Amino acid sequence: MKNAKPLAIKIAGHFILLYLVLGLAFSISFAGVLCTALILGLISYFLADLGLLPQTNEWFTLLSDFGLAFSVIWGLSRFFAHNSLPGLAVSIAAAVVISVFEHFYHQYLADYVLVKRTPRRSGTANLQYGMESSEEISPEMRKKR
Repeated sequence: MKNAKPLAIKIAGHFILLYLVLGLAFSISFAGVLCTALILGLISYFLADLGLLPQTNEWFTLLSDFGLAFSVIWGLSRFFAHNSLPGLAVSIAAAVVISVFEHFYHQYLADYVLVKRTPRRSGTANLQYGMESSEEISPEMRKKR
């Protein structure tokens, strides 16, 4: 149940953006866009977001999401696109749009879903340095008798 809301947000975001890029701009059918969004959302969520994001940094996960989005969209556009569309340009355009969405989605996951010991945006502002001081700067030594 913990994964239901983030997965629904991811699939809905992918569907909206893919419908804008693939459906409206390149005339791919509604069923094709829905199938692509479902497959891409499921694979990307479980492999990249739950597998890579907690173990690596955000940029590596973002690059892997771009590669995954490009390959899935390119592979599925062969089934749903018309023969006159250049599949490579369509796939790159859609993968770039999905990657921009993924950047903000990773911030949401890091802040609300992937709970860690320290907050993601803590930085060094919370560090408090203290020092020990005394009243005497140069202490007097006892003379040995």
